[in-house]
Amino acid sequence: MRFRLVTLGSCRLEDKSGHSVNVPAAALIMLAYVQQRRAPVSRRELADVFWPGAGEAAATNLRSMLRRFQLAFADQGNCPLLIGPGEIELRPGMLECDLPGTEEAELGIRLERLSDAVSRRFLPTDAGRPGRIGRWIAETHLGLVEDLRSTLLACHAANEASLSRIALKRAASLLLEEDPRDEAVRAVLASLIDHPHSRPAGLSAVSFPEPQTGSSPVTSTELPRVALLPPDVGTQAQGSGFVANALIEDLTIGLCTSRNVTVVAPYTAEKIRASSDKVALLRQHHVLYALDTRRSGDWLFAQLIFLPADEVVWATRFRLEASDTVQQRLEIAAAIQTSIVERMHKSAVPIEGFRANPDAYFSYLSGLQSLSQLSLPSLRRARKHFREALRSDKGLALALAGLSRTLTLEWVLTAQGDGELLAEAERLAKRAIEIDSSSASGFKELGVSQLYKGAIDDSLAALGEAERLSPHYADAIYGHADSLTHASQPGAALEKVNLAISLNPMAPDIYYWAAAGASYFLQDFQQALSFIDRMQDRQPASRLAAACHGMLGDQARARSHRNRFLADNPTFELEQWLAMVPHKEKWQTELYREGLLRAGFKGD
Repeated sequence: MRFRLVTLGSCRLEDKSGHSVNVPAAALIMLAYVQQRRAPVSRRELADVFWPGAGEAAATNLRSMLRRFQLAFADQGNCPLLIGPGEIELRPGMLECDLPGTEEAELGIRLERLSDAVSRRFLPTDAGRPGRIGRWIAETHLGLVEDLRSTLLACHAANEASLSRIALKRAASLLLEEDPRDEAVRAVLASLIDHPHSRPAGLSAVSFPEPQTGSSPVTSTELPRVALLPPDVGTQAQGSGFVANALIEDLTIGLCTSRNVTVVAPYTAEKIRASSDKVALLRQHHVLYALDTRRSGDWLFAQLIFLPADEVVWATRFRLEASDTVQQRLEIAAAIQTSIVERMHKSAVPIEGFRANPDAYFSYLSGLQSLSQLSLPSLRRARKHFREALRSDKGLALALAGLSRTLTLEWVLTAQGDGELLAEAERLAKRAIEIDSSSASGFKELGVSQLYKGAIDDSLAALGEAERLSPHYADAIYGHADSLTHASQPGAALEKVNLAISLNPMAPDIYYWAAAGASYFLQDFQQALSFIDRMQDRQPASRLAAACHGMLGDQARARSHRNRFLADNPTFELEQWLAMVPHKEKWQTELYREGLLRAGFKGD
């Protein structure tokens, strides 16, 4: 019976039916080690490799692991290992491995197999292990990279028409992720972009210009890494969906030829797309930027996110048509690339700040992740992380702004009118601005704290400045919208909060809460409820939902939401709360009072 050892992308042993054999994970790595050696391996070597410094215990551990490995096979003759008293070797003809061999003669097939191997990586979950095991895994991966490089150069030299240009581009992109200094591979990729057979006749090549910054090139060891996250079109990738994916492919190839950035491989980008843990993303993949692309109908939306600050630094949108020519697609890709590279150069100071003190940014990002839920325990967890960030870097303006946000949100959630919370929030926001007057986050938090203090005009000015500094900062746009609602401009507020939601397709609950508030004052109570329904946690908006149902005459639902709100806020006093909520014009306060009274809240 033959078995297949899978080492790329995961580690498992399959029988001839493709079913996984239940063996210890460490035994699988040992099997891969022996398979790679292609010769008998002594027990002493295996014990030293897998349990370094363990002395006699290492031999005991090895015996136990080998015994468990043998027990996985009912017939000992089916065990792919020959286990002797002194040495261990593969049983002849019993095991095949998914690693590309050296016997493959056809260049094109070998290129694709090696590209798959480098992309999926050899034993990826164990790549960071210390000692000889980690070095062996790293050396095996490096060997695959070297084989891929030599095969790519051989393919390029052969210049055979049968070779897939897509496969050649993919191989070159993977190699430039491994070593952005490899000018020979970059030249191959550039020739593939400009090659006349790579585009329809009559279309001229589109160059991908480098920004004219006047500064010296960044050294390769400091090049910022960017992940291009393709739109998730799934089974509906038809028409403009194909155009969107082709556009991202063009952009990936173009950026790979740049000497200003490095691009992570598509396999890594897919893992990033699936991850919600930005801290782990930064630690594992060293990615500083993500170009997040999403498709809505015939529109492609793209935003460049500086991950250490979780800040959108650039955004755009394009209308895509299935009939678009290759030339038009390449022109869009070139425009996006130029903007990305220029924006990265402008972000040199934040990048250096992150590299100088990454722990402060990791704590800051953990705080932001805690703020994804609107609850008092989440706010307190976020506050703890922001304070940890400030202990690592007392001058991190982002963390000061984050602390300010936790205080204003606590003021909103508790509904007790605690003026000290707002005063401290305003002080922290001003301190953040003193440290970094070019960051929008400080102005945004200043505007929010001033709003709840009743300084509506000052709030609008601060939030306008935040939006000027960062036109694509969805949080600032949302805050500006909320202030416009309190400034008795609910129509303008709703338009602006919808813009914030479009800039952040996975918008936090507070955006929908703000949209619901604007809709309420437009007296579109059903629309307000539809926005509340889009919140993942609707509990914080129970009071507003009660008022909407009250105005719609649905007393049962109004009272249900009122009771839910009062269960969390048993000391709530309607008139006291209305007195502290800032509204520029009295009609708003009266409209809210009417809805809450209809819902069964007690007035004076």
